[in-house]
Amino acid sequence: MANIQHEDAILKMGTEYFRCDMLKRLGITYTYDDPGPTELISLTVEKMYQDFTFLTKEGYYIHIEFQSTSDGRLDLRRFHAYEATMSHNTGKQVYTYVIYTTMKWTVHTLNCGLYTYKVKPIYMTHYDNLEVFDAVEHKIDQEMELDDEDIVGLALTPIMGKGLGKKEAILRAISLLKGCRKESAEKAIAILYAFSDKFLDKDDLNEVKEAIYMTRLGQLFQEDVERGIEQGYERGIERGIEQGTNRINSLYAYLIEEHREKELARCVSDKEYRDSLLDELDM
Repeated sequence: MANIQHEDAILKMGTEYFRCDMLKRLGITYTYDDPGPTELISLTVEKMYQDFTFLTKEGYYIHIEFQSTSDGRLDLRRFHAYEATMSHNTGKQVYTYVIYTTMKWTVHTLNCGLYTYKVKPIYMTHYDNLEVFDAVEHKIDQEMELDDEDIVGLALTPIMGKGLGKKEAILRAISLLKGCRKESAEKAIAILYAFSDKFLDKDDLNEVKEAIYMTRLGQLFQEDVERGIEQGYERGIERGIEQGTNRINSLYAYLIEEHREKELARCVSDKEYRDSLLDELDM
């Protein structure tokens, strides 16, 4: 349960960083109030899962989807269904941005009869994560401090179309961010975990988790878990002492009421005898 809780906390932190910092780097510049729902239920009781939605200050939703492949108009019909259902459920407008990690171009408009539906495509294929890694490693070798642009770049490396694959990019980015003491670096690690949770299989995800636990962010969460366990242990000891004291007091009160003064006196000096009486009297 503790691991699940701190993994949820990392995902939450990553989502906030993605919304407030990374989307601006991709040209999606809005100010937001809250994360939006990502699970929709249509009128046919069919669950539809979106990647990210965010409510803007202006009162409409920004919907983000990641695509490594494209089914053309089939994808657009699915995105259109997301938008229509969400708009129906919330009474608000929805704007969809699709981030394509490997596609150079795909259809982004759909003829719907009297109107045309469209999404805003963002193509990551021209980005090379090796260039980002080389630039960051050069700064680290020169003992230069990473700035926020460097950190955002590292957070985006898993969805870049050129260079290392997703798992390798995530692990390398975490390794480079590990020594950075900035809060934005911890948030970037959190979004890297969110990408891992979305894109990787179970074995690869576990490898990323192990890498994150070695970072300052992972250690902070682990310290919180251990602190909680320790506090719970201490409270358990306190409750145990209190319960033990109450049992003994009940025994003494019983012996006094029954005028068993000799047994009372022996209980005070003989722990084994006292414990046997407690068991015998079921106290």
